[in-house]
Amino acid sequence: MITVTLDLTCSICGHQQFHLPIKAEEGVNVCCANCSAFKCKALDLERALTAMRRSPDNRQPAAA
Repeated sequence: MITVTLDLTCSICGHQQFHLPIKAEEGVNVCCANCSAFKCKALDLERALTAMRRSPDNRQPAAA
């Protein structure tokens, strides 16, 4: 597992750090690093972050 700070908040304790699985044997759940509450599945988080990067509102300026 790796602990990361995300722009998400735990609905139980309000913490913003989460444990992300990095190996298959660690499972697929993203959990709060403070209270261990389940937040989402790792694949769902990856899909949401990918969609945010593709959003027209989040476009990066073109390189000159």
